[in-house]
Amino acid sequence: MLKRTLSAAACLAAVVIVAVSGSAAADTGALPLPLLPHVPFYPTTTISPSSNPVALTGSGKPITATYTYNGKQRTLADYLDRSSARSYVVVQNDSIVDERYFFGYSATSRFNSWSVGKSITATAVGIAISEGKIASVQDPVTKYVTELKGTGYDGVSIRDILHMSSGHQYDETEYTNPTKGSTATTIRMVVGTSLIDQAKEAKKDFQPGSRWNYDSMNTFVLGWLVSKATGQSLATYVQDKIWQPAGMQTSALVGKDYKGSTIAYCCYHATARDFARFGLLYLHNGKVGDRQVVPQQWVQDSTHSSEAYLQPHQLMPSKPSSSENTYGYGYQWWLGDGDRGDFLAIGILGQYIYVSPKDNVVIVKTSEDLNSEENMGEAIYAFRATVDALPTHH
Repeated sequence: MLKRTLSAAACLAAVVIVAVSGSAAADTGALPLPLLPHVPFYPTTTISPSSNPVALTGSGKPITATYTYNGKQRTLADYLDRSSARSYVVVQNDSIVDERYFFGYSATSRFNSWSVGKSITATAVGIAISEGKIASVQDPVTKYVTELKGTGYDGVSIRDILHMSSGHQYDETEYTNPTKGSTATTIRMVVGTSLIDQAKEAKKDFQPGSRWNYDSMNTFVLGWLVSKATGQSLATYVQDKIWQPAGMQTSALVGKDYKGSTIAYCCYHATARDFARFGLLYLHNGKVGDRQVVPQQWVQDSTHSSEAYLQPHQLMPSKPSSSENTYGYGYQWWLGDGDRGDFLAIGILGQYIYVSPKDNVVIVKTSEDLNSEENMGEAIYAFRATVDALPTHH
């Protein structure tokens, strides 16, 4: 086990080193080994697919789209190339209208969700509430996770954790810094410090519910909450309440630490089509056919926010030009601006599930993008341009 742990740590260290070095590969779109962002470097649990998967028919042809971003005319093809896309799947009216893969990946490849997984974990919270396992998002998380009493999470509402406004002291602004944020959390995890032990170290930094601060530990705590409230591992609960009822076609690998806790803030390894099926679940207000898998009210609450500090262009008032500031934030979903009503699950290295209920469209993009933080602001422009270029778009 020690040898395996050190090997995993070395792998993650390589990720950090390559990212820090600003390798020339960032300019070419190619990724140097051993940076393998879609290969698990931690133990995994395999969760089973549905016995009655949701059919995704059609294939279509590559969509040609143009848009203006930062005053420059752009094309979808250029964006996919610059952002090191590895899959791009567009589903309209429940049919695939564009599906393409790059660099040897295919429809059967499993991609790491990275932080797209935060939206999956939050969905499990909503289902647990609907089943009465959790009474309310207004409850303090320590009502269920008593181990966090006396820490920075003591008394913090589940709602504030969902909104990334827990008040927990956590700096996730520099993914290339191995001493901060989720990079530090993950490195410590693979060298043996459990995520539960790390969560217990939480210190309070600001008044919960007063501002937004992106924080992967918040999502681990949400996963731990689901596990404590339901008596099941988060991975098993996701399998039984989301993966199978939502009609996923392929098994998924779900990352866990060496103590067995589901990582929760990332690391759901699935096909692009199954990520699209998750998007369809939200597109259809939580329903699959006639079955309500996710409460409709949860879908609404997750993809809208009333708090001023969670509105588009308000997340980081001190950094108005940051990519994150392009968006607003809900229950672990990113929100588009304007009246389109679109929203996204977003992960580092360029993973996306884009949902536009108004247009009946879901777009999945998986990537190996070393410049993903810089390219994040452009993503919604590319996705909206894709929708607008669809032949049947009105």
